[in-house]
Amino acid sequence: MGIITDWFYSNEDPWVTVIGIVVSRSDSVSVLIGEEILKIGKWVQKIDSSRIDTEGGGEYYCTDGFELREFEGLHIQLEEVGLAFGTVECIIFVSRHVGETGALLTAHYTGNFGEAKFGGKPRELSMACPNLHKAVVDALRKYAPENYEVGIECTHHGPSDVNVPSMFVEIGSSEKEWVDVEAAESVAKSIMSIKGEKSNCEKTIVGFGGGHYMPRFERIMRDTDWAIGHVAADWCLEDMGEINSEMIRNIFDKSGSNRCIIVDKNLELEKIIKQEGYEIVSEKWVRETTGVGLEVVSRMEISMSTIEEGLRFGRVRSDRVEIRELDQSLLKDVQVISSKRVREVILRNTIAFETVENGSLVKGKVAVRARQAYEDIIEEFCHILEQRYNHVSRKGSEIFVEELVFSPEKARILGVEEGPKFGELASGKSVEVKGKMLDPEEVQEVKNKRYKLS
Repeated sequence: MGIITDWFYSNEDPWVTVIGIVVSRSDSVSVLIGEEILKIGKWVQKIDSSRIDTEGGGEYYCTDGFELREFEGLHIQLEEVGLAFGTVECIIFVSRHVGETGALLTAHYTGNFGEAKFGGKPRELSMACPNLHKAVVDALRKYAPENYEVGIECTHHGPSDVNVPSMFVEIGSSEKEWVDVEAAESVAKSIMSIKGEKSNCEKTIVGFGGGHYMPRFERIMRDTDWAIGHVAADWCLEDMGEINSEMIRNIFDKSGSNRCIIVDKNLELEKIIKQEGYEIVSEKWVRETTGVGLEVVSRMEISMSTIEEGLRFGRVRSDRVEIRELDQSLLKDVQVISSKRVREVILRNTIAFETVENGSLVKGKVAVRARQAYEDIIEEFCHILEQRYNHVSRKGSEIFVEELVFSPEKARILGVEEGPKFGELASGKSVEVKGKMLDPEEVQEVKNKRYKLS
């Protein structure tokens, strides 16, 4: 099992991130996962004589970045588990999952929004570990056996007084899966793969509403750079009863977040959340801010417009920002020629930009790193104009274009009667007039247009 006895080994360096692992001897699945964890790497067996064997004392195991201890009682009934460990970043309870969900690997936080029916204390939540939660779920997707789903759950059951950030990582959901060594091995690999990761992260979303298995929040965690804090599903909100400010503050505080998504409209909940100074955002807001620092998001929403109003982010990252206004007539014309190319130009050269029509068209201001980036945008726009216009030139803060267009007046002078031949000449086709072929160039005139740059 790769276990050696070495009293010189120490996992107590304050500069080393250590994750504590709790194995319950009362849960055969927990024991199985613990056995698979101890097969990975070199573990050192140590003795803690300050605690009794049934409460995490006696023999325990250490390896670089991890400490594993065994307890006699079920996880949900344990109290102040963090005190059994040294300085740890997070505690992971490895456990079975019970439900009607088929083969499932899952992770969730603990605590109670209402009564403590299954361990912990009433209306008390443990501290979340959103960055580690996201990391372990990503790893579960990588290592899960082919027939297993991977998911996340809302916050539910004890323990709630762990003293440090914590989460459950589980195998579900029936006897068949609970003895599956391959599933236990995948959980073990997933946990060991998050070595050195920190517990919290800047981008964490709290959730309210929805089902127990939280498909929306699982999707956000999978597709964006945001992590998920505590989530109170619909049934949790019912358990909570009367929603009060203290509980709302507790949810955000234990998640390390000041932003949330509310799945279904709840005016009472929204009122209290806003009164307490927290922000309600949409899934679109979360997706659009992926890959962008929150300080930049805040600056751009103040200086330009909000994401809900159409603000979008380009690929440039910079502390230096110049905001420029694009000529709307120019934007309209280049997007008619090639909206796809325009968007690529904007994405490549901007920090942020404004849009309309649900983000499909660029319109308004752009935030660039320096004047040269704005000049590059204008130069690219000139090249796009050349696809349509016969001549494009720039003089200072103006762009001039010339276009040869069909002149009805010239056509009439040359004896062309209004009707189908007008259309053919306008579309660039030659026509016969009084026995003579008339080319479209003979009935064209130069049309000038000017765009004013900021």
